[in-house]
Amino acid sequence: MTTKELFKEYSIDKSIPIPLYYQFKNILIEMMRKGILSPGDIIPTEFELCEMFDISRTTVRQALAELVNENKFYRVKGRGTFVAQDKINQDFIKRIESFKSEMERKGYTPSSKILEFEVIKPSTEIAVALNISASSDVISLKRLRYADQEPIVVANTYLPYISCKNVLDYDMEVNSLYKILSKNINTKINKVIRNVEAVIPTKEDCDLLHITKNTAVQLFHYIGYNQFDSPIEYTISRYRGDKSVFTIEQYLH
Repeated sequence: MTTKELFKEYSIDKSIPIPLYYQFKNILIEMMRKGILSPGDIIPTEFELCEMFDISRTTVRQALAELVNENKFYRVKGRGTFVAQDKINQDFIKRIESFKSEMERKGYTPSSKILEFEVIKPSTEIAVALNISASSDVISLKRLRYADQEPIVVANTYLPYISCKNVLDYDMEVNSLYKILSKNINTKINKVIRNVEAVIPTKEDCDLLHITKNTAVQLFHYIGYNQFDSPIEYTISRYRGDKSVFTIEQYLH
């Protein structure tokens, strides 16, 4: 069955008080949800879509513009409109929440692979972030995090050994770090400060995240503090840009 024939399975109801562009937009979303349209697929031209659904070009353009703005579709000049790769709307940036909890809340199945889990001496960067001496011990926890068995982020987490040594007793492939830390008032994360930037992927990023050297990586550095304003966690996370979009809410005061 051709792409055009697939679209003919759907129709717009002009007798109901739902905007035509919204009905058309939801048809495209439904086709993506069912796997009828897959990432990389090109959709019919605007003219063809107008004929198929008996709607105006303005209606088609409004729906497509919204889908492009929502990163569900993308346009290539001179070629057409394509279905984009699915992206996870990462809203942890506006709340304190573990990766596991966030993925479960969004309907994904999270999992982790432990790459490193050991006690080490901190680098100058780690010691400064955790406000400890260079001679102190830290727990180094490096994890590859998955959503529905697809690698999403490589996270390097550093914890002061003296206050977090109980973490070593847990299987970190199945346990939430934040839940473990929250069991003690001195290690429960109360505040997080995050910095983010776009970077070029390293060879390790490409290998672990299954991306190419042309895929952007969003690099996060963040420090988690307890209620006494002492740093407890320093994490460096590298998110694959083709699978993540980050939401920030701002309010006018």
